[in-house]
Amino acid sequence: MKMMMALPALLAISLSAAALTPDEEVKDQAPDHYTVVKGDTLWDIAARFLKDPWSWPAVWQANPQINNPHLIYPGNVILLCQIQGHKLLAVDPGGGCKVVEQNMQVASMAAAEAGTDSTGSTVRLEPKITELASTTVIPTIPLRLILPYMNKSRVVSSDALKSAPYVLAGPENRLLAGTGDDVFVRGHAKPDTSYSMYRSEGSYIDPDTQELLGYEADYVCDVVVKSQKDDIARVQVRRMAQDLRIDDLMLPEQKRVITAVFNPVSSDKVKPGRVLRILGGVENGGKYSVIVINRGERDGVKQGYVFSLYRHGSVIEDRRTTELVRLPDEFEGVSMVFRTFSTVSYALILKAERSIQIGDDTKPPLSGDF
Repeated sequence: MKMMMALPALLAISLSAAALTPDEEVKDQAPDHYTVVKGDTLWDIAARFLKDPWSWPAVWQANPQINNPHLIYPGNVILLCQIQGHKLLAVDPGGGCKVVEQNMQVASMAAAEAGTDSTGSTVRLEPKITELASTTVIPTIPLRLILPYMNKSRVVSSDALKSAPYVLAGPENRLLAGTGDDVFVRGHAKPDTSYSMYRSEGSYIDPDTQELLGYEADYVCDVVVKSQKDDIARVQVRRMAQDLRIDDLMLPEQKRVITAVFNPVSSDKVKPGRVLRILGGVENGGKYSVIVINRGERDGVKQGYVFSLYRHGSVIEDRRTTELVRLPDEFEGVSMVFRTFSTVSYALILKAERSIQIGDDTKPPLSGDF
């Protein structure tokens, strides 16, 4: 026998499961709706409604009746609804907040019935609303700024660096090679296999523990192995980003699925860290610069984690007492992790009140930082 529950009780279960934050998370002047346009990002939309954009997962109500309910497209209308005393955000399914509430009730009933019919067989809930026929899904942060670092750049371990085949000689003993050229690589490779060439751009050393965290490998080009004799391989240069040089490293080509949509989340469960590098060959970073931090997957960092950035408080001498006093850390900006490795992560700076420098601190964000 199935247990039936009243709709208000079911809805309360749904709201509780969504772990809604207090209404204070919503801006006082937040609009009651917003129509998404091309060029928007999830971060932009969250900042339009919320005091702290990383609170998005707590107030977002995905439509349970469509496939990929967390995706947002241009043309969608985002509603600010108040249901059972709680504010939440949802895509207008057609019919406003009333229909949002009804959809939540339906989802709660399905959950209460454990997804089974009277025979005990699993029931597949069919989508009731057709998704927009669009591939222009709204990304979390601007893809044009992070794509170069999502699919080709990588951080490799010391062992991987030492064991990687390397360019021994270029065409006609030239020091540089271009598209279509054959070059000789020392090391073992599989014929007819795709590889990529990288250039070591220096090591990452943890400034606090002095641990070697890995090496930045800058993408150079793609190559295909044509032949192998003993430990010398002949490879042909294919698509390239820069000229291939002697000693560049050959690593297996990465096949990665680029995730454009991920939830912004506070990094409050991760130990504070430091900025190791500002990618792009610059010493100071600003808004939309990409930084490398000394916290990675082993530290619990995930895509979408938000870190605030601070200038480490300097130590000065109190002229009156001659004591050494450390000044408070100074807030600088906000960043979001978009790619993780074992020991480090790439993050995009989304707010910068002053220039960001190597050695700056990364900490969980505080309310009002953005």
